[in-house]
Amino acid sequence: MSITPGFKAKRRLLQMALKPTNLAKGVNYIAGGETPLAMQTKGLTVQPWQSEQISRDLDDGKSGAQQVVHFGEMITISGAVEMAGSGTANTAAPWAPLVEMSGYDVNKSVGTEVSHNRILAAADEADATMYFLWEGMYHILLAGKCSLSISGNVGELGMINFEAKGIYGGTVAGAIPTATFGAWIQPVPFSQQNTSFSLDGQLFNTIGYEMAQNNTIEYDEGTELKQIFIDDWAEEGKVIIEQPTLSTFDPFAIARSSALVPFEFTHGINAGNIFKQSAASSQILTVTPGVHKGKSTWELAIRVIRGSDSIITTR
Repeated sequence: MSITPGFKAKRRLLQMALKPTNLAKGVNYIAGGETPLAMQTKGLTVQPWQSEQISRDLDDGKSGAQQVVHFGEMITISGAVEMAGSGTANTAAPWAPLVEMSGYDVNKSVGTEVSHNRILAAADEADATMYFLWEGMYHILLAGKCSLSISGNVGELGMINFEAKGIYGGTVAGAIPTATFGAWIQPVPFSQQNTSFSLDGQLFNTIGYEMAQNNTIEYDEGTELKQIFIDDWAEEGKVIIEQPTLSTFDPFAIARSSALVPFEFTHGINAGNIFKQSAASSQILTVTPGVHKGKSTWELAIRVIRGSDSIITTR
């Protein structure tokens, strides 16, 4: 008799819980009593067990491969969530825990919005437990941190992409639980009506936008503990705009002078479903001419300069 049960590849679900105050860092917060939050994801994938391999290379008078010793077990979970708000201006969006995992805070001091700002003190960063539920099995990630990238193109939905890394917490048998997504609201398309982008205070006819945190996530193990931490980051991205006249905007002059300019990307127009990413100081790295549906474009590569890390806001 075959031992294969016929599991369906598409039947997958991501649940997560941020570290509570009453549990030690890096333990299984869901098993410890935290109610897991179901993430409404797209393109969910897992690399369930990753390790470093220590070669022994013993001198035994024989040729051929020898056994290795595994060390530093890790797991990576990747996917994306739709770019949408919470439905209420001063309520964090349901995907906000992913932002916290990426080294950002949650700030509700302004009554009409929720902002997320880069945390500079490593001790204040949140980590999480994640369960990648695949029909018949649970892949568990502990002490997780992630790196995000924001992306959108005209005629598509805006997305918040994530790659979470953590300590491998085991793979165990189990059925997918019932998940509710009542907090998730319907997104709007990247379009003339819903989306805007400005650089140096100038609005542009924008075709595509990307901005990646590029968090460097490190695994560290000593004799007392294992931990995952964000070592550094270097936010970079690109925007594709229809070419304006040089008299109104000259990206070559800005790039050559190494001038620092602000940018603002806003998606959504109705209160409770507005997403914004902005930075006070960014630098144009390259300017690449292109074509979109017969129109001349510029692809501007942009770097966010430290000290003015981008701010994510929903309102």
